[in-house]
Formats: sequence, C-alpha cells, structure tokens
Amino acid sequence: KIQTLEEQMSSVSEKSSKYGQIAAEEVPKSLYCLGIQLTSEWFRSPNIQRKIKDRKQIEMKLKDNNLYHFCVFSDNILATSVVVNSTSMNSKNPDKIVFHLVTDEINYAAMKAWFSINSFRGVAVEVQKFEDFTWLNASYVPVLKQLQDTDTQSYYFSGNSDDGRTPIKFRNPKYLSMLNHLRFYIPEVFPALKKVVFLDDDVVVQKDLSDLFSIDLKGNVNGAVETCMETFHRYHKYLNYSHPLIRAHF
Repeated sequence: KIQTLEEQMSSVSEKSSKYGQIAAEEVPKSLYCLGIQLTSEWFRSPNIQRKIKDRKQIEMKLKDNNLYHFCVFSDNILATSVVVNSTSMNSKNPDKIVFHLVTDEINYAAMKAWFSINSFRGVAVEVQKFEDFTWLNASYVPVLKQLQDTDTQSYYFSGNSDDGRTPIKFRNPKYLSMLNHLRFYIPEVFPALKKVVFLDDDVVVQKDLSDLFSIDLKGNVNGAVETCMETFHRYHKYLNYSHPLIRAHF
C-alpha cells in the first residue's frame, strides 16, 4: 500500500508540474482572441492607417547597410515590443536602428497596428508575415513539410503519445511554428542586408548593441553567444554520446 501511495503521489506531482508549466506558458484563449480582435479593429481605424501612411519614409532605411539592422521572429506582440523598446532605450543612436519583425498571418494586423501607433525613439520598424515569402515552401524548406506532418503535430499536441517519457518543455507546440525555424533562413529573408543581428523575443537589452556590427567575423557567416553562462544548453543534455552512431561522429 505504501508503494502504491508513493506512486500515486509521484504521478500527481508530475502532473502538477506539467499543468503548472502549461498554465505559465499559455494565455487563455478568450483573452488572446479578444486582444487580437481589438487590435485588428484599431488597425482598420482611419487614424491608424494615416499614421502608417505617414511612416512610409522608413522604407528607404530598410535596405541601408550603413544602419544597424535587427530582426525578431515572433507572434508575441508584447514580448517583441519589449525587445524593440529596450534596444532603443539603451541605444546611443536609436535613429540608426532598423527592426525587421516577422510574424504570422494571424498576428500580422495586430503587430502592424501596435508598432504603427507606438514610437520607439526614432527606431524604424518593419512588420512582415512569413506567409508572404514565396520561396518558403516544402520543397525548398524541408522542415516546413515536417511541421505539417500529422504525426509531428500529434506528438506536440497529444498529451499521452509517449506516456510522459519526454519532458514537457521539449514538446511545446511553439516548435511547430515556422517562426521558430525561420532564423536559419535569414539570408533569404533579408537578401539585401550584409549584417543582421537576430534577437529572440524573450530578450531584454541592457546596453548599446552598435558594437556588434563592427565585429570581424573572420569569414564566418554567423556569430553567436552562449546563453546564461557556460552550463546552459550543453549538448550532453540532449544527446547520448555513448551511442555508437553519435560517438562515431565526434
């Protein structure tokens, strides 16, 4: 009986942890849809449309390689706003900053409206939706085909497909979004730009980032930094290096 009770307590504790993480990561559907609906209505407002038209002068900045270009791929309006605002607030020359935001079709109108009615110290902001990228198809981007696969979607959305063996953080449905994979296609997204700094939507910038654009990459196509000190996201947390197939390649 004691063993049974311990197993039940363990099961309840695990479920509590999973449900707690789900609650922390998700927004109630009703509130989410309400926010999207309201912001979309604001976007259709003549006053907002007038502001969007007045900001047409930023278009000449979008391909100017003398400026500092940043990109964010996200469907989270408020989180993206924090990234843009914190970058502008800590910049020595915010008028030289250009943010290229890519979202999905569902959030496009809301994102467009938000960044049209709010000012960020002269920062130029462009909003696009990835559905408009004609090159983005399953034949050119293999991961897109995988994301649309029924089994893949079932894995991320079904709660019992592997009896709970996989940690819930690795089964977050956000990984099904093309926005999460678009960073690997930055050259295709911004072909006219020589340097672009990618920022995730959970970043709060605390200093001027202009020095990043003067770094000599020594011929490398990509420069990156470690996150949260040295022990964060080590490969051994994800790969079994004792497995023969993996060991043969390292």
